[in-house]
Order: sequence, then C-alpha cells, then structure tokens
Amino acid sequence: MKELKGVSWVNFILGLWLIISPFVLVFRGVTQALWDNVIVGIVIAILAIWRALAEESEGMTVISWVLALVGLWTLISPFVLGYSQTRNAMVDDVIVGIIVGILAIWRGSVTSASQPLHQR
Repeated sequence: MKELKGVSWVNFILGLWLIISPFVLVFRGVTQALWDNVIVGIVIAILAIWRALAEESEGMTVISWVLALVGLWTLISPFVLGYSQTRNAMVDDVIVGIIVGILAIWRGSVTSASQPLHQR
C-alpha cells in the first residue's frame, strides 16, 4: 500500500500547483478562475495530505471519492464559471482535474478492493 501513498502525494502537489497557477500562468482579469483555483487547490492539498498521512480505513477511502469529485469540479469549472475562453486557465484546470480525478478514483478503488469484506 506504500505505492498508493505516492498517488496522494501527487494530488497534494497538484493542489499546490492549483494554488499558484493563476500567478504563474497569469490569469489576467479572470477573478473567478483565480479564486476557484486557490480555493479548490487548498481543498485538494488538504485532502490529499490527509489521505497520504492517515492509516488506511473506510473513512479514508471516502476521502479518495471526495477528491475525485473535487477533480471533476476542477475539470468542469471553466465551463460552469464562464472562463473557458481564457485558454491558460481552462487548459490548466482540465488537465489538473483529469489527473486528480483519475488518481483519486484509482486510489479509492484499489483501497476498497483490498479491504476484507467485514471492513467494507
């Protein structure tokens, strides 16, 4: 299960990236993208580090599924919040959202499948 901890660390780094990406990629005049990335990045980073450091349990599997939903939000937020025309922000959020979502689903699925039936 140690290799799965690495998945959470990748999501943690992606969360940090979302926090700083509006400043690195210069999301000029798109405050929705800036604030969405900062807030969602904080949420991803907190959930991912919690998942990486905590012992395996059913509750921790739920954290993976919450991370998957946050990844989905990151993927669709440029279209929902109306900044899909800002290429830097849209491409960044779509790519990060896909990666966070896939890694979280993988981590949640593998962890759920490895738990004995009496723990599910």
